[in-house]
This record gives sequence, C-alpha cells and structure tokens, in this order.
Amino acid sequence: MNLTNLLEYNNKLKLQLNEDNKKYYEELLVTCRAKSITSKEAELEIQLLEILQDLILYQNQGKNFHEIFGTDINKLSDSIIDSLPKENKVIVFRFILAYILITIVSFLLPSVFTKSIQPYLAVLSILTLFLGAAICFYLILYKKNERNKWIIYFISFVIFEISLFLVPILEKLNIFPHWLTITIPLSSNLIYIYTIFSLFSIVYIYLRYNLLCSIINISSFFNEVHL
Repeated sequence: MNLTNLLEYNNKLKLQLNEDNKKYYEELLVTCRAKSITSKEAELEIQLLEILQDLILYQNQGKNFHEIFGTDINKLSDSIIDSLPKENKVIVFRFILAYILITIVSFLLPSVFTKSIQPYLAVLSILTLFLGAAICFYLILYKKNERNKWIIYFISFVIFEISLFLVPILEKLNIFPHWLTITIPLSSNLIYIYTIFSLFSIVYIYLRYNLLCSIINISSFFNEVHL
C-alpha cells in the first residue's frame, strides 16, 4: 500500500468515528504530520492508521479517545514521532552533494557560452558554497530537534543562500583586489573538462534518484505485506 492509498484508507476509516473521537484523532493527525517534516511519511501514516484502527475497536466497546490514549496530544505525538525511523545521514549527505553539483554546473554554464571565466572567483565561490553546505549539513543532522527544527531550517537556508551569493555580491561591491577578479579566455580543454564534469554529475544524480526510488518502492512493498 503506497502513501496515497494509506491516506485514502485513513480518511475512509475516520468516517466510523463519532464526533468526539474524530475531533481528537484529527488533532493528533495534524500535530504528528506537522512534527514529522523530516521523518518517513509512510511509516508515520502506518502508525496513525494503526492508532485509528485501535480507536475504532475501543469505540465499539464504548470507550473514547482520552480513555485509551490520554489527554496530552502533544506528548502522544512526540512518542509517535520518536518511534519513527530517523533520517538516514548518508541519504541526506548525498542529496546535499547532488544539489551542490547542480549548483556548480549551473554556476559555470554562462562561462561556457561567453568562453571566459574568472578562475579565482570561481574557485572561491565553489569553496564558499561547500563551506555553507557543510555548515547546513552539520546543523540539520546534529543540532536539530523537535523544539528548534524550524529555527535550524531557517538558519540553514540563510547560510546556504549567503554562501551561494556572497562572492558575486562582494564582486559587485568591488571588495576584491584586482588580481582576484582577472578574467581569462576559456580554452577548449577547460570546456571539455566542464562537459565531462557535467556528464558525471548528471549520471551521479540520476543514479542517486533511481536508488532512492528503489528504496521507496521496496519500503512500499513491505508496507503492503505488513498491512
């Protein structure tokens, strides 16, 4: 059962709840989904579906939501989120690497058409981008928790954008010394290197995407077996 089917099945089962139980279950639903931005959606929906099935079973026995799960929706949602599989750091790193490769290829593309490049600024821009991405990677994987995750996301976004545009902005403000802004013609050899780098980047991103799709499909298969 894929994610769409899980959501549809959940919506159908909710029709069996009385108004009181439906109100609190939907509050739990919204709270969990809001807290699980970085968690696996399918696993969360399976958990929520199991809770819904239990709630319907106990409702038929004359019990309500609070008797079964307590009155603290926030605490219950935290326990559900904590039980979900955590982010795979390797997958996150590969996603960031793929994004960096796309950015580098896009950043250097105009130089191919103009057949000129500012080599020192190009290297400085790429190094700044890598540094910004590394800081974002560290913050998201090692400093983020449920309480501060939105702050961490915002800070990471700002840091990455700064690392992306810092060098071009400083160049426009004439901050750099003249030797750092030297423009040289782009030789055919460098164009070939760029082309090969771009092709390798595209292949890498394609393979990473296919691997991620395979993981999702395998996960969906086991979810169907489980359900």
